[in-house]
Amino acid sequence: MANPKVRQFAGDFRMWRKAADGTLTPVIPEPADPFGNQPIETSSFNFGYEAGDEVTVKSKRRDSAYNQPIYSDQQPGVTSLSIGLLELPNAILARILRGEAANAAMVAGTVTDEAHTVSSLAVPIRLAHKYVSTVVVTKGGSPLVANTDYTVDLRRGHVMPKASGDIAVNDALTISYAYAGVDGAKIEGGAIPQESFYITGDMQDRISGENGELEVFEARLGVEDDIDWLSAEPLAPVLTGNLIVPNGAPAPYVFETYKQVA
Repeated sequence: MANPKVRQFAGDFRMWRKAADGTLTPVIPEPADPFGNQPIETSSFNFGYEAGDEVTVKSKRRDSAYNQPIYSDQQPGVTSLSIGLLELPNAILARILRGEAANAAMVAGTVTDEAHTVSSLAVPIRLAHKYVSTVVVTKGGSPLVANTDYTVDLRRGHVMPKASGDIAVNDALTISYAYAGVDGAKIEGGAIPQESFYITGDMQDRISGENGELEVFEARLGVEDDIDWLSAEPLAPVLTGNLIVPNGAPAPYVFETYKQVA
C-alpha cells in the first residue's frame, strides 16, 4: 500500500524584477549564487483564485420550461499570489516605501572644486558623496575656516554654514574633499507601488523527499497595508497581486515534482 501523501514544503524562492521589455534584474544580486540571485527569506507563499463570471442562457419556452438553463459556462478567473517576506533587499524595500530604487554604490575617490551656491544658512549644503574627509571650503579663492565659518557632518556629507561665520546667502562656494567607498541605494518616493516580478522556487517536500520546481512567469505585486518604519518588530510585509500569463507561457505558473527512482 502506498504511503499517504502528507506534504510539508520548504523552498528557496528567487525573485527578479521584470521590466516591460522582459529584462530580468535580480532582487538580491549574488555572483557566488549559481543563478546570480540569492534566495529571499519568506514566511508564506500563497496562491489564490477568484472565479470569473458565470454565463447562463435561459429558456423562454412556455410553462415549466420557462427560465430553465439551457447553457451555462464559467468565465476564466484570476490567479493571485501573496508572499510574506522576512527580509527586505533594497529592490523590495523601495516598493514597500512606495518608491523606486536606484543603485547608489560608489567607489572611493576625490572631488575638486565642487560648486555650490548657498541658498540658506539654516539648510546644510549636501555634497554628492557620503563618508567624506579632508574637506576644504573656498570662497572667492580663499579657504574658509572649519568650525568657525562652517561645520561638517562627515558621515552624511553635509556642510553647514555657521551664522557667525563668513558665509552669506547666495555666496558661491567651491568644496574639495575625499570620500570613501559606499554600498547603498537611493529610493525616490512617489512611484507606482506595484511592480512585476519573475519568481522561481527550488522546492523540497521534507516528508516524501520529493523535489519540486516552481516557475511564476509574471506576478504584479505590491503592498496594500501601511508599513510602520519604527515598528518594534522587524518589518515583515506581505506582497500581493495578480499573476499575468505573458506570451509563450503555458499558464500563470507551473509546478512539477520529481524524485530519483532506486
